[in-house]
Amino acid sequence: MPRDLPIGNGSFLINFDHNYHIRDIYYPNVGGIEHTHGNPSRLGIWSEGHFSWISSHEWERSLRYRDDSLVTQVTAKNKQLSIEFTINDAVDFRENIYFRKIAIKNLSNESRQIRLFLSHDLHLSESKVGDTAYYDPRTKSIIHYKRSQYFLINCSHPGIDEYAVGLQDFRGAEGTWRDAEDGALSGDAVADGSVDSTISIH
Repeated sequence: MPRDLPIGNGSFLINFDHNYHIRDIYYPNVGGIEHTHGNPSRLGIWSEGHFSWISSHEWERSLRYRDDSLVTQVTAKNKQLSIEFTINDAVDFRENIYFRKIAIKNLSNESRQIRLFLSHDLHLSESKVGDTAYYDPRTKSIIHYKRSQYFLINCSHPGIDEYAVGLQDFRGAEGTWRDAEDGALSGDAVADGSVDSTISIH
């Protein structure tokens, strides 16, 4: 599948596909070890009993960069849900940190709760064997690790409201991204083997 939107800093590279899935994460060398095995990490939204992944046909997507930068300017609109996203992605040029800024616009005339879901399907060091993921209450983060490779995932404001860590691609388990589709997450805090994680922000 083609990679439409790369961002990086020379040692840390993230590639998005045309559906705005994260498809590749290279670290510590671009073109070296790849930590997703090409599996998608997804973004979805729930409101008033309805759920949709941003990759679905309901969304009108535009994937671009801001002028003269390696910061993305992604827009996505769902007329059925009356919701519009504006998203900026960037990798810090000095530190190996990926930032994502998400603005959500309610296109209806009614106030309502909107829940944002971010799933992460990592295969650290190019293998699904021996991964561990857990929720760390001290940092209020999800941490994926294997040996010396650690990935920390959190949210600055308003913070993670719900989370789930679980098995995927093993004995029929599809992953915690399926758990998100009813608008709520299980709160399972740790898993090892072939794992994924999902967080939600309300």
